[in-house]
Amino acid sequence: MKATPTTMPHSAGRKESGPDLPHFQIYRQGQAGNYHPEFSTDSAEEAVEAFLAESPAFEGGELRIWNTREQRPGASVQWVSEKTELMFPVRRRLNVFHDPLMAVIARQLLEQQAMRETIQQQVRVAVCRP
Repeated sequence: MKATPTTMPHSAGRKESGPDLPHFQIYRQGQAGNYHPEFSTDSAEEAVEAFLAESPAFEGGELRIWNTREQRPGASVQWVSEKTELMFPVRRRLNVFHDPLMAVIARQLLEQQAMRETIQQQVRVAVCRP
């Protein structure tokens, strides 16, 4: 994966653009409410892959892909409240893709991951049989 971690503090709402800025930037919200740049790349596929692998800093925290060239979000995390069987409320992460291309990429990556897990499970079962 060809990407560079960002050390410069860019804010998600900044109106800068140019050839030196990466096309996609992932921001993670800290508990104090400020956003920290976590990952940057020019590849939409790499950005989506990193977004799916990243976790928010805390439950309920924000995580988003920011398209620096178009100055709009590509994806973000939304938290949904659900109740368990014992009626305890829990929060579940829901990935929301604002960019249709990123939604397609995410679906393909998740399908590939599911296929890999199925194959690995079948191999384990085959190896364990006497």
